[in-house]
Amino acid sequence: MAELVVKKNKIEVSDWYLKNFELLEEHNNGSIPDYVKKIKKDSLEKLIDFGFPTQKVEDWKYTNILPIIENNFKPSNFSNSWQNSEIIEKAKILIESDPIISNLSSNQLVFIDGHFVEDLSKTQNNEKLEIYSLRKALKEKSEIFEKHFNQYSKIENGFNALNNLFFSDGIFLHAKDNLVEDEPIVVIFVQSGVDEHIINPRNLIIVGNNSKIRLIETYISLGNFKNFTNTITEIFISENSFIEHYKFQNESTSGYHIGKIQTQLERNSNFTSHNLAFGGLITRNDVNIVLDGEGAESHFYGLYFVKDHQHVDNHTLVDHAKPHCLSNEFYKGILAENSRGVFNGKIIVRKGAQKTNAYQSNKNLLLSGNAKIDTKPQLEIFADDVRCTHGATVGQVDDDSLFYLRARGIDYNTARSLLVNAFANDVLNNMTFEPLKDKISDFVIEQMNKILQKNNK
Repeated sequence: MAELVVKKNKIEVSDWYLKNFELLEEHNNGSIPDYVKKIKKDSLEKLIDFGFPTQKVEDWKYTNILPIIENNFKPSNFSNSWQNSEIIEKAKILIESDPIISNLSSNQLVFIDGHFVEDLSKTQNNEKLEIYSLRKALKEKSEIFEKHFNQYSKIENGFNALNNLFFSDGIFLHAKDNLVEDEPIVVIFVQSGVDEHIINPRNLIIVGNNSKIRLIETYISLGNFKNFTNTITEIFISENSFIEHYKFQNESTSGYHIGKIQTQLERNSNFTSHNLAFGGLITRNDVNIVLDGEGAESHFYGLYFVKDHQHVDNHTLVDHAKPHCLSNEFYKGILAENSRGVFNGKIIVRKGAQKTNAYQSNKNLLLSGNAKIDTKPQLEIFADDVRCTHGATVGQVDDDSLFYLRARGIDYNTARSLLVNAFANDVLNNMTFEPLKDKISDFVIEQMNKILQKNNK
């Protein structure tokens, strides 16, 4: 266990991470470009300055991250598990049999413990679509990489700084102008469980003018073990373009996941996010967007389904920086047994961002008297010609609806499962990629049935 110094607003960084960063610097041996070295140097200073947030920090008020920081997780940069043939075979079997991600696309990148595995990956690059591992793009696409990398995600806490220091690989995707790609690009991050690793995936997505793509970002584990994923995805969307982004997190329920998606939108562009959280003992998802061009639109849809003693914290930030923009946000949570959820949705309307339309809704279904939810919608408005609404609800399965189904001969467990699935489908029906929507819907029913069977024992 790390020796921690806890002050009012921060947990100071232990020597464990600092020593590992020194080892990584020796390991890199000057193989990274100067601008990346500068990013790492600046991030190291901020990591020491920021530390890790305590619950005295408003944005982390309901989430205690001490259980994460107390562990001396090994940075996966030094791991060789991704080269182990037995682990590769297990990952292959898992991917091919997974009820959610199997057979979704012919464009698939797989990473084991943060390292790209070519044998499990398949890509169809063409003159308008470039898909590489981040490490490869750093060398072969240096000009556009340097232009966009680390330009949108700012360090807001020690976890962001940690990712900058230890990122090893991830997906680099460049969709050039006038591309319409209906088949999704799937990126899969697998935790092997060989060691108690921290992996720091880093993804960079760049979309040119007048283009449209889908990206499915998934996080899974080979077993139920303690691990830590700390990920950042940066997305830049040029004028008149659209990206539909899915993040599916279903890692070990004994592990930890901190994730950040940072998106920058230009004029008349559109970003649709589907954030699906099912795994992790402690999970934190930050989804941030800057509407930086007139006519830009964002649509956030989220579904979290947690049980046992799981804790999930969803923080969203929509920054209306320019006028005539639209944001729509709809998150739903299903909480069973002794689980806890947090939702914090913040909308900022900047001065001059007139004719803004912003909508936000968070609804939660508690399946147990021991489940808890803290929900906090926020509005900060510095313009006067806007239309903004927000709301949050917390409730249980409706007894009248349950009675209605029971009166028609449906048994209690099936009726309850149907009502939970209907609650989830309000979010899932906004997915335009039907194969994934159907799989997630089936998965929700499966999870609900497991809970019912467990409670009936």
